[in-house]
Amino acid sequence: MIRSAQTRTNGNDRQPESALEFKPLPFLSNPHVQTVLGNLWPTKNPAITTRLRKTLVADGDCLVLHDSVPMNWRAGERTALLVHGLGGSHRSGYMLRVADMLLRRGLRVVRMDLRGCGRGAALARQTYNGGCSGDVRAAVAEIHKWDPTSPVTLLGFSLGGNIVLKLAGEAACQPLPLLERVAAVAPPIDLERCAELLALPGNRLYNFHYSRSLVDQVQRQQQHFPDLPRVRFPRRLTMRIFDELYTAPRGGFQDALDYYRRASSVSLIARITVPTLILTARDDPFIAVDSFERLQAPEHIAVTILRHGGHLGFLGPDGAGGIRWAERRVVDWVSPGGPPMDA
Repeated sequence: MIRSAQTRTNGNDRQPESALEFKPLPFLSNPHVQTVLGNLWPTKNPAITTRLRKTLVADGDCLVLHDSVPMNWRAGERTALLVHGLGGSHRSGYMLRVADMLLRRGLRVVRMDLRGCGRGAALARQTYNGGCSGDVRAAVAEIHKWDPTSPVTLLGFSLGGNIVLKLAGEAACQPLPLLERVAAVAPPIDLERCAELLALPGNRLYNFHYSRSLVDQVQRQQQHFPDLPRVRFPRRLTMRIFDELYTAPRGGFQDALDYYRRASSVSLIARITVPTLILTARDDPFIAVDSFERLQAPEHIAVTILRHGGHLGFLGPDGAGGIRWAERRVVDWVSPGGPPMDA
């Protein structure tokens, strides 16, 4: 079910309508301002007690999971698995802030480092991509080893949003036990269309930022694994060229176009069988809104398209004294009606 702008989503949301409204902070409605400030706005990262856990996957690589358990949590209670976006890690601001809020609601929270990211930088020869849903499946399986009775909610941000939606859609044919809910913020569900937008002249700074940060990540990985094949990147690098030279061949795809088409979740979303929330902004500089508008989503999938917000910005009053509207919105949806616990 697709909703635009400030309208109510569906019956899975148990919040007053005012809580669903997003109004940018004064003078911050510009999508580029929202995108850049959303990333740079200073916030005090919460102190989260975490246990680092590692799990091996079939090819011998190691995934790193950051497990935080609130006081009084018991076996069989709910767990949320958070998946970061391109160039992020378990330390990304949105991962920490959302984890903190969910812990206060009584959920166990696991923040995942995708391959080669965060604490897993030296533990994986392979790298992540927008279609690595198998790695998230492996993370869920590991969580069920800790507690086979805990329902799991998947939360993905940006590229991580596409990954969790892809996994949830695949679960229609390859069941994922105890999957309870799915939420995705600003997911690039059609990677081909998003690559086209990213290549526009107005987005050259984003193109440069993401491609160079990924090159830095590749170089760090090569230091850990000097036997890996070296890739020479041109000086005038774009994300499309990076994906052509590195992401596609490392991920087993023919080329960048094959990667974009096979890794996108857009064709799988309608198959998702659990309550799902997708949040995106119409003015996101490089997430194609038309991909969401064409979705034929059933009632239990709430697709909310906001007029403003940029990419992972959504800087505006959240109804609880903060300005990270989307993060509060997702937390309220994942734990409806749950009053915050004492710190």
